[in-house]
Amino acid sequence: MMNNNKNSKILIVDDTPKNIQVLGKTLEQKDYEIIVAQDGLQALKVVEKTLPDLILLDIMMPKMDGFETCKRLKDNPKTKEIPIIFLTAKIEIDDLVKGFDLGAVDYITKPFNSKELLRRVETHLELKRKSESLEWSNQNNRELIHILCHDLTNPIGFIEGVLQLTDQDPFIFQEMKKSLWTAVKNSINIIDQVRKMQALTEGKYELDLNLVPLKLFIQESMEILKPKLIAKNLELVIDIDDHLEVMVERTSFSNSVINNLLTNAIKFSYPNTKIYMSAIHKTDQVTLSIKDEGMGMPKGLLKDLFKMNKSTTRPGTIGEKGTGFGMPLVYRFVNAYGGGIEIFSKEKSHDSKDHGTQVYITLKGGVQ
Repeated sequence: MMNNNKNSKILIVDDTPKNIQVLGKTLEQKDYEIIVAQDGLQALKVVEKTLPDLILLDIMMPKMDGFETCKRLKDNPKTKEIPIIFLTAKIEIDDLVKGFDLGAVDYITKPFNSKELLRRVETHLELKRKSESLEWSNQNNRELIHILCHDLTNPIGFIEGVLQLTDQDPFIFQEMKKSLWTAVKNSINIIDQVRKMQALTEGKYELDLNLVPLKLFIQESMEILKPKLIAKNLELVIDIDDHLEVMVERTSFSNSVINNLLTNAIKFSYPNTKIYMSAIHKTDQVTLSIKDEGMGMPKGLLKDLFKMNKSTTRPGTIGEKGTGFGMPLVYRFVNAYGGGIEIFSKEKSHDSKDHGTQVYITLKGGVQ
């Protein structure tokens, strides 16, 4: 059975060396890593450098008592989720209520009973682990929902656009039938992909990576996004060898990577400009470049671009809206393929001619 205590750090905050010694000896029996502070001020400095998993906090201390220390720890976003157990020499109901109101999870009375101490510490560490696991699971589910909603927008939007055109010209349906089938299949594949990602998270599935023709996938994406290109009169300049292949998972690469990158390039490009796509092959890697002549990004936005919990959405050059989740998804999948991504951007200013964004994606691959 795996020992969960091995890496658990416990901060003991007490001004009495004898108490620290007794607590330390008891906790070391279970392989906990012990950190020590002799007053509240010292404890606040300690947690700035090392975050403990649990804090044993004496109430009566000089300089800063346990209540004030607890309050400051709970006011700090970095430390507010750490469980705090108060150490007290006497049980005063008012003190206990005050401690719980400040955010403490439990209390232990002095002199310490070893079994009681270990049981309470173990209980609150286990509750913390379960809470973190639940939060991680919730975050993962939120990301899967974002993928589903975000990536379905392009193929369903394309289908809607074609159906609107058939009101004006019924024969357009026959002309666009092949592209419509591609959009429908992409939609089904996205739903299937989300199911697989959930299974992947639960350890029931492994990402199925294969060598795929890079240019073909870009051309398929271009077909779906053609209405957006036409709406802005954008020219897509592609300089990619027909024989280049990259190692990816097909559905996510098409819908979550290529579609998102092209959608962003279109959204932030000025009308009547160009988008350049090229690729180079070096040893066993292929680097894809997507460059636009658009509005560019400020540095503050660029640093948060891959963070799912940061809002980076902003309107395009003609007011197009977005969710802001596109680039975090691209980052997630490129990393899952064993690849890397870099973005360089220069914001447009009043007298600037050199502006826009260039994305580099490096993947395993080669020539067919």
